[in-house]
Amino acid sequence: MSRSWWRCRNQGCPVRHGAVLGRVTAEGGLVLDPAVRSFAAYLDTGRIEVVCPACDTMRAFRGTSIQSTA
Repeated sequence: MSRSWWRCRNQGCPVRHGAVLGRVTAEGGLVLDPAVRSFAAYLDTGRIEVVCPACDTMRAFRGTSIQSTA
């Protein structure tokens, strides 16, 4: 179940209001949007870095889990 959309915060992102990178679940996890092509998960710190598919800016997420449909 989705709690909120998680978007790119780059002011220069060509997508109005920032491209959707995923959605945050009620459990505190992140489900990546299918458009996301690149991410890195650091299991020791619980940090996930997601690259915006529209502007290639990286945004960090801290949470309990990550899920990708790709």
